[in-house]
Amino acid sequence: MDRREIHTRLTEELEKAKVQSKAASDAFNAVLNEIPSGLLHSGGSQRIRTALLEKSATHSRLMWANARMDSFIIAGAIPDDLKEKQ
Repeated sequence: MDRREIHTRLTEELEKAKVQSKAASDAFNAVLNEIPSGLLHSGGSQRIRTALLEKSATHSRLMWANARMDSFIIAGAIPDDLKEKQ
């Protein structure tokens, strides 16, 4: 895999992580907006907790993908999983 292919792969990975993070953030906000009074109904706290966990997980994946891209661009570091098999 040459550097251009690695860059393309990392870009695709980063874009996918951005989309997933945005979707999870939107879903979390939607759950919060369902509680205009601030009073939780039955199961409300679990829905918030679940949405927040998904938001956190997708944010972590976004930061991971961003760090991989940064390392590649700044230091030329090729992630282990994208290195050629010897």
